[in-house]
Amino acid sequence: MRGTPRLRLLRRGSQSLGLLLGIFGITGIGMTHLIFPGLHCYACPLAVTVCPIGLMQNLVISGTVPFYWMGVVALYGLVLGRGFCGWFCPFGTLNDLLSFRKARFLHALSPLKFAVLVGTVVAAWRFGDTMFCKLCPAGGLEASLPYFGLGVAGLNTPFLVHMGTLAATLLGMILISRFWCRYLCPMGALLSLFNRVSLFGLRLKADRCSGCGVCARACPMGITPHLEINSTNCIKCGECVTACEASALSIGFSLPGKEGRVPLRAPRPLARLDRVLARK
Repeated sequence: MRGTPRLRLLRRGSQSLGLLLGIFGITGIGMTHLIFPGLHCYACPLAVTVCPIGLMQNLVISGTVPFYWMGVVALYGLVLGRGFCGWFCPFGTLNDLLSFRKARFLHALSPLKFAVLVGTVVAAWRFGDTMFCKLCPAGGLEASLPYFGLGVAGLNTPFLVHMGTLAATLLGMILISRFWCRYLCPMGALLSLFNRVSLFGLRLKADRCSGCGVCARACPMGITPHLEINSTNCIKCGECVTACEASALSIGFSLPGKEGRVPLRAPRPLARLDRVLARK
């Protein structure tokens, strides 16, 4: 798919589908055994799917070998990778809505999301409880607030903790676009492990790329797409594709080993100048 407004409309449509699936309980359908491909609280009054991070913790607590969980997460990862973050996840969509300020990606903080993932597993094993769920900002938004509005939840310590983490996360989203997705999301950390080998991904035509940096300025994750294409920090949203005037970038389904699925090496200044002059 090329960089056209149609691509952006298609992504908005898929994000809307993710939101609808997240509250599909409004149709009267009860909880299912389907694992949601993103961060979505299964305690939401209208949820019909299971949160992958919540299920992971419960499996650790019960000592169950997570064959089903591993299979489903691997399937999601191999098909879209972090494309679910950019195209489907309701909490990712909220990140987009609050992305008023783009900022450079701080690679030094990138391992934080993996630390959160490992800490979630260790805390579930150590305390025998879903500790991440007690702090999860998605849970605060999708469960604590609705239940408080329904009069089920009270103004107690767990509710205030959820509101505190939610407020801090929302502030982070406003100050740094896709703040939660960049640095803290454990589901993003899981899916990122498959980013380079997933069927869905970005492709780059190196001969068309001048290294102008337009794609980097458009990227909500603050990365440099042509140098970090399909990296663990890329959510495959396609904003760089839409921004690229040279049509050097495209997005869609292809085999991981196909040409263009790997990043360019950072060019030397003279080599970059030669490429710009050649294009002119």
